[in-house]
Amino acid sequence: MHAPVEPAILRVVPHRAPILRLERVLAATLRAVVVAGREPDGPGALPWELGAIEGLAQAAAVLLAQAFAEHELPSDPRGMLVAVKRFTIDGRPPAGATIHYHVGLVRQFGPTAMVRGHAACDGERLAGGDLTLWSDQAR
Repeated sequence: MHAPVEPAILRVVPHRAPILRLERVLAATLRAVVVAGREPDGPGALPWELGAIEGLAQAAAVLLAQAFAEHELPSDPRGMLVAVKRFTIDGRPPAGATIHYHVGLVRQFGPTAMVRGHAACDGERLAGGDLTLWSDQAR
């Protein structure tokens, strides 16, 4: 059984099971975030190679919400993954394991942000790379 998802995550990540990968924020600043969750399985779940990217993009959404917190958030914040670069898959999580998504803000250009992150399980890096995202939260 999975832990309930924190409301702060549900406010900024529009996905629900089986696409939602995050459950709780472990640490957050204006420039970095660590978010934990479990890899979904069953019908509709993404393969790990795509799920790793999706998990990091969702963690980036949490980070950007923190970074843009001084702005009035739209009632229905929107954003999208624009690019993935230098992404590697280094391992796979064991079934039911908790995955930690570490994401840091590299730079921001108005509503576009570049983040660098990695997914890890029990201290072992499983995947990582650079993501570019767009968000209307930066209005």
